[in-house]
Amino acid sequence: MRNLTIPPTPIAFPPPLPIPVPDTPTHNRLPPTQPFSSLNGYYLESAFVDAAKELKGKFVAVKPQVFLDKYLPEHPGMPLVTYESFKKASVQRPESEMYGPLIDALKPFLKTGWSMINTSTKPDPDSGFFDGHKIKPDITVYSDRKPSNDNPCRACDMETFLELKVDVQSDGFHLDKSDPLNISFEKDGGDSRDTRGQLVTYLNAMQASQFRTHGFGVLILGNKCRLLRHTRSGIEVTTRFAYTSPKNSYLQTFFWRLSHARSALRGIDETFEAQPNVDFEIQHLLKVYGKPIWKVPVGDSSFYVSKPFTRSHHYPVGRGTRCFVAVDSRTLQKCVLKDVWRVVGYHREGEVYTRLHEHSVENIPNVLAEGDVQAGESGSCGVFDSDWTIPTDSTIRQHRHYRLVLGVVGEPITEFRSTWELTKCMLDAIKAHRDASLNAKVEHRDVSPGNILIVRSQDGIATGNLIDWELSKYCEEQGNRVYERTGTVQFMAARLFSRQPTARTFGDDLESFMLVFLWLAALYAPNKMDQDSRGEMLSVYDTPNQLMRENFILAGIVTPLRVQLHSTSFSKILMKLMQEYSARYAKSADQELPPDIIKKQAMLETHGWMIDSMREALKDEDWKAAKDGGQRQDFTLPVVEKTRKRKSAFTEYDQVFAARKNQRGENPAQVDNDSDGAGSDV
Repeated sequence: MRNLTIPPTPIAFPPPLPIPVPDTPTHNRLPPTQPFSSLNGYYLESAFVDAAKELKGKFVAVKPQVFLDKYLPEHPGMPLVTYESFKKASVQRPESEMYGPLIDALKPFLKTGWSMINTSTKPDPDSGFFDGHKIKPDITVYSDRKPSNDNPCRACDMETFLELKVDVQSDGFHLDKSDPLNISFEKDGGDSRDTRGQLVTYLNAMQASQFRTHGFGVLILGNKCRLLRHTRSGIEVTTRFAYTSPKNSYLQTFFWRLSHARSALRGIDETFEAQPNVDFEIQHLLKVYGKPIWKVPVGDSSFYVSKPFTRSHHYPVGRGTRCFVAVDSRTLQKCVLKDVWRVVGYHREGEVYTRLHEHSVENIPNVLAEGDVQAGESGSCGVFDSDWTIPTDSTIRQHRHYRLVLGVVGEPITEFRSTWELTKCMLDAIKAHRDASLNAKVEHRDVSPGNILIVRSQDGIATGNLIDWELSKYCEEQGNRVYERTGTVQFMAARLFSRQPTARTFGDDLESFMLVFLWLAALYAPNKMDQDSRGEMLSVYDTPNQLMRENFILAGIVTPLRVQLHSTSFSKILMKLMQEYSARYAKSADQELPPDIIKKQAMLETHGWMIDSMREALKDEDWKAAKDGGQRQDFTLPVVEKTRKRKSAFTEYDQVFAARKNQRGENPAQVDNDSDGAGSDV
């Protein structure tokens, strides 16, 4: 008789391991910063450290003259540069003594009405987008627009900023005198890492609080300088130059051109048109009274929107998804508008929906409008010509600005009114996945709570909708794609964390449905689980550890039993599903599984058994009549480090996945940056 091993529920939770090499490259984003993370930042280090990690491999180098000519057009009448004033500013010590003289030296190169303010001690209270860090650049630059509030530092109004360091040793980047393709552009060392992270938090706060296609920044290092341009793909950084040298006037030219450039060239997304006078009916439909409303074009249509209800755009790079409740300007139909920087190389989400509807896939939204936004530089990012130096460790991806309008305004799956309704909506989403997989030949590849909507009819009947198909893949397509490993890390199948490249199957998405179901049961369904046990269980979701996740599935019925659900019927269906799923990771001592386990593993790659089990359970009329709606439960996390920061939790149904970056090993040889001449480096 074969020895079949099914380990018990894991008790100890080891620290997270680096995610191994996947079938596609990964982001550097850490699970605790995700909307469905239970850790909520518990493992997070300081904001600057985290920001530098997030942007690992996302920097490219370019010479300052090329940078200026590419992005900021010449403007006549620039004043002559008095270099003595800049030399005087550059030698002031301590650093705070540099601010005033540098501001005075740069003021002549700003358009009338523009201003520079010392904000080094005045953080913006509304700018805590990254790890809750409130930014306070040394010098903040504003245009002549009316201030949004009275704060000296206002990320929502910022045109650019200057971050000052007294020493070039704090530079976040290497010199570029050797072949840069053979080095990592990012300099090692704590100060250098923190400088990069600091710059990232500033640029991120600008793009998170404004409608922007890109943003600019300035790094001062004693008498040296770098210019920066941030997009959804990463950050372009100029080679270092001496702004005090008569050999060049790059810094002065930058401010002259920037302040005289039209708003689109400065990075403002002009397609969001502010509407100062909007009919009351539109305000009522948006449930926004006396607050900002914008008109946004999508294809040949236009829509009114207010602030986005999602937060995925709070991250420095990636798709930057913003979702808005919207109103069609012609029909006044209420809908959802999705503004995103899609990954070039993936299908447009509207195209995917067309294919799904052509194959009669049910339980998905209708598309009202879709299309790419701007043409030219402002509508795409991540493509560089030969004048740009892309390091060998680059993970830069190409993105394209895109919008999609869906004809439903649903509720998050966490808003279920009963566990019967939750099960029914989960079943609807699984049926949509089945039809997409088998009929339309489309793999979803990103099942999470954020991608399952509850859509209610006028009489209150709930239907589950499966949304967010932008990372999907057509079954006939072979090979890996250009973007990160697909999936929301908390709900990815355990086998996808293998140290070996692993081809995705339909069964992986079905495992994700199971993980979502169990997560909702533990965190939202009425249950008697104590806070410590709930926190311990939820922490598994935030751990990219294949063995731990396999053991979690292998525990079978033990896992839902630990939740101690109030509803016996709900508990029964969860136990049945988990009992079946425990076979997926069953192991045998002699490496040969019994035929019944092999048969069951094949069954788990199909939808039928899951759909039939849930349909049968939903026949329970007493369960259907129960009023056991969802409410977020309290939990206590396992203690990791007392010094680590915590971050508030949030959920959103438009979810951007992320995962830990692949462990790269030793860095390539790097250029020594200890010596620095008095002149320019270019």
